[in-house]
Amino acid sequence: MKTYNVKYRDFKTLQLYVNSNDIMKYNNILVQVFSGICNKEFINEVIRNLKLLIPQCKIVGATSSGEILNGDIFERECIISISVFEKTIIKSILVKDNISDFSKGVKIANCLISTDTKAIISFGDSSIMGEELLNGINSVNDHVLVAGGIAGKSDPAYETYVFTEEGVEKNAVAAVALKGEFLNVNNGSSFNCIPIGKEHEITLVEDNIVKKIGTISVKEFYNKYLGTNNNDQILRMGNKFPLMVKRNNRYFSAHILKFINAEEALISTKLDIGEKIRIGFGDLREILQSAKEMYSEITRCPCESLLIYSCDSRKNIFKKVNAKEIIPFKDLSVGGFYTFGEFNNVNNKNMFYTETMTVLVLSEDVNARIKIISEIDDEYSYFNEEDSALYNLIKNTGEELNQLNIKLEEKIKEKTDELEKQYYTDKLTGLENRNKLINDLCVEKYTKLTIIDIRSFNDINDFYGNTIGDKVLKDISKLISCYCNENKLNSYRVNSDIFAIASSDIAKEEFIARIQFLQNEINNQCFVYEEGKIFLTIVMGVALEEELLFEKAEMALNYAKKNKELFQIYREDLNIYEGIKENIIWTKKIKDAIAENRIVPFFQPIVNNSLKTIEKCEALIRMIDENGKVISPYFFLDIAKKAGLYKELTIIMLEKTFEVLNKTNYEISINLLLQDIMNSEIRALIIKKLKKVRNPEKIVFEIVESEGIENFNEVTEFIKEVKKYGSKIAIDDFGTGYSNFNYLMKLNVDYIKIDGSIIKNVHKDKSAEIVTKTIVLFAKELGIETIAEFVSEEEIYNKIKDLNVDYSQGYYFSEPKENIG
Repeated sequence: MKTYNVKYRDFKTLQLYVNSNDIMKYNNILVQVFSGICNKEFINEVIRNLKLLIPQCKIVGATSSGEILNGDIFERECIISISVFEKTIIKSILVKDNISDFSKGVKIANCLISTDTKAIISFGDSSIMGEELLNGINSVNDHVLVAGGIAGKSDPAYETYVFTEEGVEKNAVAAVALKGEFLNVNNGSSFNCIPIGKEHEITLVEDNIVKKIGTISVKEFYNKYLGTNNNDQILRMGNKFPLMVKRNNRYFSAHILKFINAEEALISTKLDIGEKIRIGFGDLREILQSAKEMYSEITRCPCESLLIYSCDSRKNIFKKVNAKEIIPFKDLSVGGFYTFGEFNNVNNKNMFYTETMTVLVLSEDVNARIKIISEIDDEYSYFNEEDSALYNLIKNTGEELNQLNIKLEEKIKEKTDELEKQYYTDKLTGLENRNKLINDLCVEKYTKLTIIDIRSFNDINDFYGNTIGDKVLKDISKLISCYCNENKLNSYRVNSDIFAIASSDIAKEEFIARIQFLQNEINNQCFVYEEGKIFLTIVMGVALEEELLFEKAEMALNYAKKNKELFQIYREDLNIYEGIKENIIWTKKIKDAIAENRIVPFFQPIVNNSLKTIEKCEALIRMIDENGKVISPYFFLDIAKKAGLYKELTIIMLEKTFEVLNKTNYEISINLLLQDIMNSEIRALIIKKLKKVRNPEKIVFEIVESEGIENFNEVTEFIKEVKKYGSKIAIDDFGTGYSNFNYLMKLNVDYIKIDGSIIKNVHKDKSAEIVTKTIVLFAKELGIETIAEFVSEEEIYNKIKDLNVDYSQGYYFSEPKENIG
């Protein structure tokens, strides 16, 4: 084989060249056309003339930003490279279909590659994404070497084209395949830009348009590192300072083709979000040295023909100093062109590169070799030792800094991973925690979830102590974890004595069967600690293939606990969600009522049974709705407690009741829960009000009777403090729950209010009568007065008078009213 390279002038000069070299005698002829004249009519003329002169030839070509002929570079010329083969078959294709670039590559490979196909030479116009095209070819066959590149142009106003003997096209790919048992194909490449500085991450990209590097735009990035925000300067400097990305352990460059707007840039190579880039530096001396090394390698390959496909940026770099890295070819017949991105085969992998000079080496004679002159050293001797030293300084310090930065990032990642593990791991049990469960649910990792509660676990802590309680939690977590590992389940400790089990890999019925088996195992097991035997009971709430999986499993658990069940699967007909919606509605109503001053005290009179006169009243909380309707605390008080609004209601009632106290001679009682007494803010407010009110002896604090009241030192201290001002104390709802006569003697109370559940039956239930009589007798002995609540009819009133109850309160006398008297 042999390649003839000639500058095209016209039909006659081409005819003379073809005839003088006796080209027509060959049957297998490949003609490559590299046209710096980006005119479609001109290119069509060239193709017509070639088909007339060499009708048997296959043609492939592209417009160029510069043309290579032997050892010289041209612009706006047309170079024709004619390769004649004796034993190689040539097949061409022009893909102009409206399909993706990847699909174009697939079509080229399917049409051109067969047994003994050794190489493909392909050109795409500037609209083609070279990387996608190569990916398409490689997806069919990644063993055939691909050479060529993307069409260029020497003036921004020009169009780019590719063509074969079939015609000239835009938005297309032209390609030829070389097939032959005796064809030897090799390639060489020269790059040698060096990465400098630290790695940066691509954070926002769309197609080939890079929008963000790290936290800043492309323009800000170049302004920061190259000291200019002028777009034209950035484009020019991009040739010498390209972006460099590392793939397959090899750096290659990407440069800006143009700015899309003020901040975003079209890049020659597709970069992905998350890829790391560094700024590159192209040093002329080192680039030439790299070229020299490539030439040395070529001389060892079978070679009868050389074709060069080199990046436009290299032409621009050397053009400034009138330098030509292709000088060693000046005595050889070599053709090629400058591209907007070139195809290169490195380590038997076809990849899309920029900033690179690639050389395709062809030969049908395994023994053929070429001799390349060594003038490259003499031609550019003005690159002195200082240049070399500066290059090495930049290269080595840059690499050292980058390695230091990588090590630092590794340390940061190691620490971050450690902190993340701590954030997602329960310290006591080693199980993954609530944070991890919520995160896993957010990414829809699971479709089935059960939440597990250890019933009455606080009793274990209270009775055995926290040390034993922690041992119980560790042992049960080990049991749950081991079981889950064996049964394709995932376990978590949500908090305290709450665990969770999740899965998405097994059917619903199997999931239920497995967690119920675990529940039976735990509920039937005896845990022994320091000779004490502990039996646990766990309750499970389950949600299956639901939205809001965690919330609904929690609803099912609460429903089970409320209804004293051990196992409950969430269902819509449980109406759990309706209750929650109702709570949300009422919470908003309470907040609005607080904000709009619609929480008010109503007053219910308390009658002296001996004198039949009203001497006292009780302040009772009411809400006035938007329409003026009075709302009983039955509808909102419990919800206020759960919503954390109860303290605000207590403060409002205290403020407004003390205001009324200054305007009346009635004794007024106001209810306090233990949580009110134990709240320092509430206690401080009460003392402040007692100091300012003109008749503090007229206020009575009704403490709601509750379990364990005698254990609260705060209560006795509170009573002592308010009694300094003459205020009185009543125990409300006495006679139910955990009534204890003993603490009455300790608390120094003034009134006992007998619970309405006893009083409402006192006239017809002997037990209620006896309880009432007992309370009254005990109170009389201690000098404590009694008040009967819920006196709703005359018969009850008469009965409590007979039992010597001192006061009565109820609807028989009056319902609670807005005003006293």
